[in-house]
Amino acid sequence: MHEAAPIRTNDHGISASDIDPDAAKVLRRLHQFGYHAYLVGGGVRDLLLGVQPKDFDVATSARPNEVRRIFRNSRLIGRRFRLAHILFAGGKVIETATFRAKPSDDDDTDDDLITDDNEFGTPESDANRRDFTVNALFYDPATDEVIDYVGGLADLSKRHLRTIGDPGLRFREDPVRMLRAVKFAARLDLTIGAPELAAIRAERNELQKAAVPRLLEEVLRMLYGGAAAESYRLLGKLGLLELLMPEVAAFLGRPGAEDAWHPLTPLLEALDDRCGGQPAFDNGVLLAALFWPLYRAVVEALPRRPHVRQLRPLAEAIIGPAAVRLRIPRRDVGTLLAALEGQLRFHDAHGRKSTRAAFARSPWFPAANDLFELRLAADDVPAKDARAWKALTDEFPPPSVEERREGRRARRRERRESGGRRERGNNRRGGRRR
Repeated sequence: MHEAAPIRTNDHGISASDIDPDAAKVLRRLHQFGYHAYLVGGGVRDLLLGVQPKDFDVATSARPNEVRRIFRNSRLIGRRFRLAHILFAGGKVIETATFRAKPSDDDDTDDDLITDDNEFGTPESDANRRDFTVNALFYDPATDEVIDYVGGLADLSKRHLRTIGDPGLRFREDPVRMLRAVKFAARLDLTIGAPELAAIRAERNELQKAAVPRLLEEVLRMLYGGAAAESYRLLGKLGLLELLMPEVAAFLGRPGAEDAWHPLTPLLEALDDRCGGQPAFDNGVLLAALFWPLYRAVVEALPRRPHVRQLRPLAEAIIGPAAVRLRIPRRDVGTLLAALEGQLRFHDAHGRKSTRAAFARSPWFPAANDLFELRLAADDVPAKDARAWKALTDEFPPPSVEERREGRRARRRERRESGGRRERGNNRRGGRRR
């Protein structure tokens, strides 16, 4: 099949110093072995917008097993979409994928959902398999050219977010693209096209077919991505929030609330100020920022303030359905519960020193403290509680981030060792029985 000639331009403003040296190393090595290899996707898009990319992805003509043979520091991942992760110091990963083609039609189903995307192709077919035009631009370091098969350069200059091909079909192929549209529009100040907005509203129930871990990943990325307030406003406007977090959506859309979003928006803006694209908090704390206004409203609606022993069961009842629906890991659920119930424990910080010490030295205090600091930044804390918090943290300074990490490592070691001891004990008992 004859391929259309792409737009190639050297007028782009990308310099070699902008590119991660390990990504450049991957590109050079693939070229040395005779393969085509380009930077692709968000890294190219962000460089063209003057934004520092969070990561650099590579697209290549080399097949996954060929990439694995070239790079001993790599591993192959994925079934639906097979690709290589090339590993570097400090946990850095350069994701390297083979050029894709349109998946083969499956005559046995009318469902458009893509379950196997391992048909390999050419740069043009790969560009046309991507989600949005602004994410389908290639950068070739060998020629210092940006290569555009789909009109991404024009859309980027107009700050338009447009799907490649029919938006309804593209969202049915991969429903998570609807969440990605929201994320990119909010974070990069892009305008979602009218056909794309209509398709999101029409196809939003397709989200129920998406892999749950990918949904949770996008929920968290929007919280720490630096545009949480705008992302979640768009999710609500497009009817997506009620599919992901129906409890939060129902609270925000409750009848009679003049400004239902007021309790949440300042918290998300505080998250934006603190995170700015990096996960500055544990996942449980990020999720607690979403659930705190709902949790507080439920507590305030009770006829009397709940006893301290009732705080966690109340939090569990509120977040339990979401934890099951999104398969939130147990550790993150524990952090989320601790952050929520801890806010009401700050009321007790005026009490006896032993009570204050037990609260401040508990393993879940850092999560409560993180959410409290976000509430302070959002002007969401009564003055007396702010004074009590300051007195408490002055008396019992919270552990540093490194101290928390070391504490988690120590607890993991302890669990492994206790598990090993139990297994050895079971073996001995089994031996006696035999």
